[in-house]
Amino acid sequence: MPLRTALDGIRVLDLTINLPGPLATQILGDFGADVIKIESLTGDPIRFYPPFVDDDTQLNLLLNRNKRSLAVDLKQNEGLEIFYDLVETTDVVITGFRPLTVKKLKIDFETLSKLNSKLIYCQLTGFGSTDDRVGHDLNYIGEAGILNITGPQDYPIVPGVPIADIGGGSLPTVITVLSALLQRKDEPQYFDISMVEHLLPWLSVVAAGYLTGSGQPERTLHTLSGYIPWYSVYKTKNSGFISFAPIESKFWINFCNAINRSDLLNNQHDLELCEKELPRIFQSRTTNEWTKLFTKFDIPGGEVLNLEEVFKKKNRLTEVDHSHLGMIQLISSPYLNPKMSNNIRMAPRLGEHTQEILSELGIEDKLEMLLKKGIVGC
Repeated sequence: MPLRTALDGIRVLDLTINLPGPLATQILGDFGADVIKIESLTGDPIRFYPPFVDDDTQLNLLLNRNKRSLAVDLKQNEGLEIFYDLVETTDVVITGFRPLTVKKLKIDFETLSKLNSKLIYCQLTGFGSTDDRVGHDLNYIGEAGILNITGPQDYPIVPGVPIADIGGGSLPTVITVLSALLQRKDEPQYFDISMVEHLLPWLSVVAAGYLTGSGQPERTLHTLSGYIPWYSVYKTKNSGFISFAPIESKFWINFCNAINRSDLLNNQHDLELCEKELPRIFQSRTTNEWTKLFTKFDIPGGEVLNLEEVFKKKNRLTEVDHSHLGMIQLISSPYLNPKMSNNIRMAPRLGEHTQEILSELGIEDKLEMLLKKGIVGC
């Protein structure tokens, strides 16, 4: 059975914004779940982040495919009642608000579990369900210890991608939902998904030394920091960059034999010698020459690609027909067959499915009144 239909019949109510939650629910939608994105009447803030594509944004197109959008004001009782009616028909609720906000809006687990005895409720937070601090990716990797061991010796450096949002938020949420569905019981299930706590396994390699009494890992002086010459990045003859990681001795031997440097065979751990010789060695060939040599002689190394080069690789982008933009490109799902692009539902416009969802709830006749009162958007 293709993964595109793995979650057929499962309904997910997505009360998340920005990146962590929406990416998680996008993956669930890719697997076939009926994801209903519950938005305020002004919409997810990500709809207003550049770059813009016509009157939409590229981030919205990338993160909110395979979903339906219901625009509803949960601060009004009639809007909350519509949401409660949906909860009775759903399998999973995922929230991304701060803990006190969830309670204030009356969409907390205690409230919703009374409406649905089999509900799976995932509360995605930065610091945990008992900590109401506001935060973003940078704050979470700081609190998780990742930021402190990243960068040059005198100063932490900000990573180029949102590690906490995806690695500590999106993916743990997907794993949690799938696991909860597998062990589903005749009782509600609650899960607290803290991005900081879910980043701790990322520390496994550097924590090994700390936990055995080696002290705090220092920037540029721990195994994964790039200070080891045979786990680093080097500039090539044509001013490109290659990554080089022959950690195991057998791969180091392959490298020395490939470049005819028998004098280095037994000197992998002579850091001073390697620091002196390796930059010179890598300046002697172009990036392309090095990548060919790495492949031929079985050496862990590769080119450091830019985005144009990354997306030239086959099947990494999927072309989808947008209703008013024509053919647009999205990042392909690594979980799905790239030939299944015709099955992708484009990211919805704000409130695009409000009428459709109200009809499913049997209250479509109230649409005009709800619109006039500013309870839903369409």
